[in-house]
Amino acid sequence: MTKVFNEKTIGSIECLGKKFPSEEARRDFYLGILAEKLKDPAFRGIEGFPIGSDEAILALSDPPYYTACPNPFIKDFIGFYGKPIIEASKYDVTPFSLDVIEGKNDPLYAVPSYHTKVPPKAIQNYLLHYTKPGDLVLDAFCGTGMTGVAAANCANPGRDITDRFSVYEKGARRAILVDLSPAAAFIASIMNSPLDEHLSSGVSGVLGEFIKKEILPLYTFKNGNATDHFDYAVFSDWGECANCGGSFLLYDAIIDTKNPCILSEYPCPHCGAIIKSESAKKSFETVFDPWINNTTRLAKTSMVLISKKVGNRAIRTKPTELDVRHYEEVGSRVVSLVPAKLEYTHMTHERNNLPEYWGITHIHHFYTRRNYYSLARIAGIKDAQLRRAALFCALTIMENNATRRNRFYIDKRRPNGSPIGPLSNTLYVPTLQTETNIGRKMLQVLESLQKVHSSWPKTRAIVSNQSATNLAQIPDASIDFIFTDPPFGGNINYSEQNILYEWWLGIKTNNQAEAITNSVQKKKIQEYTHLMTLVFSEYTRVLKPGRYIVVEFHNSSNTVWHAIQHALEKSGLIVANVALLDKIQTTLHQDHKAAAVNKDLAITAYRPIESLIRSCVLNSQNSQSVWDFVKEHLKHIPIIKEHDGLINYISERDPRVLFDRMVGWFIRQNVYVPLSHQEFRAGLVEKFLERDGMIFLPDQAKEYDKRRASVSTAPQMELFVSDERSAIEWLTNFLKSNPSTYQEIYPEFTAQLGAGWKKHESKPELQRLLEDNFIEFDGFGECPSPIHIYLSSISKDMRGLDKSNPSLLHKAKNRWYVPDFNKAQDLEKKREKSLLKEFETYKTFTGRKIKESRLEVLRAGFRAAWAAKDYKTIIGIANKLPEDTLQEDEKLLTLYDLALTRAADGI
Repeated sequence: MTKVFNEKTIGSIECLGKKFPSEEARRDFYLGILAEKLKDPAFRGIEGFPIGSDEAILALSDPPYYTACPNPFIKDFIGFYGKPIIEASKYDVTPFSLDVIEGKNDPLYAVPSYHTKVPPKAIQNYLLHYTKPGDLVLDAFCGTGMTGVAAANCANPGRDITDRFSVYEKGARRAILVDLSPAAAFIASIMNSPLDEHLSSGVSGVLGEFIKKEILPLYTFKNGNATDHFDYAVFSDWGECANCGGSFLLYDAIIDTKNPCILSEYPCPHCGAIIKSESAKKSFETVFDPWINNTTRLAKTSMVLISKKVGNRAIRTKPTELDVRHYEEVGSRVVSLVPAKLEYTHMTHERNNLPEYWGITHIHHFYTRRNYYSLARIAGIKDAQLRRAALFCALTIMENNATRRNRFYIDKRRPNGSPIGPLSNTLYVPTLQTETNIGRKMLQVLESLQKVHSSWPKTRAIVSNQSATNLAQIPDASIDFIFTDPPFGGNINYSEQNILYEWWLGIKTNNQAEAITNSVQKKKIQEYTHLMTLVFSEYTRVLKPGRYIVVEFHNSSNTVWHAIQHALEKSGLIVANVALLDKIQTTLHQDHKAAAVNKDLAITAYRPIESLIRSCVLNSQNSQSVWDFVKEHLKHIPIIKEHDGLINYISERDPRVLFDRMVGWFIRQNVYVPLSHQEFRAGLVEKFLERDGMIFLPDQAKEYDKRRASVSTAPQMELFVSDERSAIEWLTNFLKSNPSTYQEIYPEFTAQLGAGWKKHESKPELQRLLEDNFIEFDGFGECPSPIHIYLSSISKDMRGLDKSNPSLLHKAKNRWYVPDFNKAQDLEKKREKSLLKEFETYKTFTGRKIKESRLEVLRAGFRAAWAAKDYKTIIGIANKLPEDTLQEDEKLLTLYDLALTRAADGI
C-alpha cells in the first residue's frame, strides 16, 4: 500500500491505511474512538494528562493526527510509517561536527509566537545529516512544532542548507511531537498539517469575514469627522505620592520628551517631592466588576493615546470622550467565558505578587476589557474547525500583542514611543500598557499565512499532549533520531506563563511532571534532575541502538548544565559532542543584560549498540572491554572541527575525557573498572593513534592528517582551572613543555586560580600538588630526558651535552617534570593512598555540613566505597555536603545516585 497521509484521491482520502470519503468523515471516525478512550480511568491516568473536560478535549482535537490529550494513535502511526531496526554496522553516519548558525528570518519560524523556539532550518542540518527520507523523528518537548516543520520541509530543503553537505537525501521525515502544554501541542498541530482552508483563504475567507464583522468594529475611534479602526491604544497607570498622598497620571510625569526616555525618578506634580520609579506607589480604585459579580481592587489606569498608521506615518491622537465611552461600553458587555481567579503560583504571587502590587487577581486582569471580550468571542465560535483556525490566529499573537504585558517604550530609537512586546519569561505588567487591535492583528496573521502557503508542510506529523516522562505509546527502539529543546531549570515557568494561552482553549497544563525548578511546585534541582532522567530514559528506550539525539541547551547555570549531563548519562546515553547552535538575533532583554545567554549549545549523544553492552559484561574482568568501549565511542565523535579556517581541539577525544566517559559507562553497567588512569593512558598510546593531544582510530587519523597538513597552527586545548583535578591537568600540560622550578611555576599557576574556582572546593597548595603528581630532579644522577630536551631547546649551551654534564645538572636541579608511565603509576598509587587517608577524616566528621572539601578526596573515597559496596558511606557523606558540591560534580552525583538505588534495592 502506498503510504499517503491526507492525500486526496478520487472520491476519498487515505489515513493510516484506512480510506474515508472526506476529512470530516475521517475526523468523526477517530473522534468516536477518542471519546471512548476518554471514559477509561487508566487512559486519563497517563502522566501529564491535561486538565480539561471530555468536551473541551474533543472540541480541540483533530485525530488521529492530534489529540488534546495523550495520543492513543501514535502506535498506529509508527506501525504504518516505521522501519525495521537495521544492524548498527549498516548505519554508517559520521558525527556532525559543524556549529550551526541560523537566523530567525524563516517566515515559518515567525508565524507562531512562543516563549522559545529553534529555527526549523537549524534543525534541518541535523535531520539531513542523521536521517533518511521517511525516518521517524521524535521531539517530546516540541513547543510550537518546529522539529516537525523541519522534518516535513526536508522534502525541499533550501540551498542555504544543502550547500553545507556533500551527501544528503531529499525527502520528508515523519515527526512525532509531544508537549506537556495544551497550548504548545495545539499550535504544533496546526503548524504540522496542510494549511486549513479557513487559514489559507486569507482575509476574504469565512474566518476573515468573521473578524471584520465581529471583532474589528470593537476597535473604532473618532479620526477627525470619520470613524476609523485604530492599530493600538496606550493605557497608563496612575501613581500616588508617598509624601503628599496626591494621585497623578504617570504618563504625564515619567516621560522626558527632550531627551527621549522613561525617567527613573521624577517630581510629584503636586508637591515636587522626588519619586523613584523602583519604589513608586500605584494608585488603586475599588470597582464593581459584573464579569465576576463582585467588587475588585485594581491599579487605576486611563487610556492616554490612540495610534493608527497611514502609509509610513503613525497618526497619534488623544482619546476623545466618545472613544472612552466606546471602550467602557464594550467592557460592560456580557461574556460567555467568566474569568477565573488566579491560582497561587510562583510567577503570579511569589515573583511579582501581582494581587498586592497590581491588583491582578483574575485571568481577565491581564487583558484590557475590550481585548478580553474580543478573545471570548473567538473562543466561543461554535463550528469546531473554524474555532480551531481562529484560536490558532489568536494564540499566534497572544504572547507579543494580546495582553497588557505589551510595553509602550520610549528611548532615542523610539522618540515618539512604540510597542515593544512583553518582558520575556515574566508576567510583568508595565506602567504604560499597549492595547493592540486584536482584529487587525488576526487579519495580518491570515495575510502572512497566504504568503507562506507554498512553504507550509505538505505532510502531517502526529501530535500528543502529555508528559515526556512516560512515552508508553512509543514502542522500544522504534525512533531513528531525536531532536529536543527541554526546559532548563527555572529559565521559563512554562505552565504558569501559559495560563494566558490555555484559558481560551478550556484545557490547562497538568504540571505535576513539569521538568523545571519552581518553589511553589516544590521542585529544586534534585527534582528537576530526576524528571529529566526519566525523560532521557524514555528517549533511550525508544531510540534505535547506535542512533543519535541532539539536545539544545540554553542556560548560564553550572548546576543545570551538570543536571542535564548527569540525566543523559544516567539514562544510558553517551555524550559524543557539544557544539554551538546560534540563533543570531538577540532580544531587548539579552541586549541589556550581561548575564543573559544568547547562544545555545547542541549536545549530541547516542544510544550504545547492544554488542557493546554485552562486551562490557562478558569481559568485565579484563581490559578488553575497556578498549571495546573506546573503539566504539571514538566512532561517534567528530573527527575534525573547524572555525575561521583553524582546526579546533575536540575535547571528547582528550584522553582524560575518554577515561571519564569509560569509567562512567562501566559504573552505570555495575561493572568493575579494570584499569587505573595511568594504565588507561598507556593503553591508549599503544592501541590507538594520538594527534595533537587527541585520540583517533587509524582511518580517522588518516582523515585528520590530511586536513591538518593544510593548517599551520595546531589546535589548542582550552583548560579552565576550577578544581584540584583541573589544576593537576594544567600543571601536567605546563610541565610537559616547560619543566620548571617551584619559583618559576608559582606565578604562572597562581594566575590560573581566578573567579572560576568552585565555591566549596578548598584550594590546594602548589607544593602538595607537585609532590603528589610530579617528580622533582634533585641534581644527582643523569638529567631526566624531559628536562634535557627542554633545556636544549631554550639554550644553545645545553645542546649536545651528556646527561651527566655538571653544567646541565646544575641547570636541571630542582625542576619539576612529568614522570614516565612506570613512575607515574607509582605516584598514582601513592596519591590514591593519601587521598583515601584524608577521606577518613570526612567519614569521622560529626558536624552538620562539610563546608569546604577537596573534590579529589571525595571522588577517591566514593570510588573506593563503591568498589567495596559501602553505599552507606557514600550516602552519609553526600548528605553532609553543600548541595552545590554534589550537584555540580557529575562523578560524585553519579555514584551517589547509584548508591541510593543499590541501598534501596538491598544489593
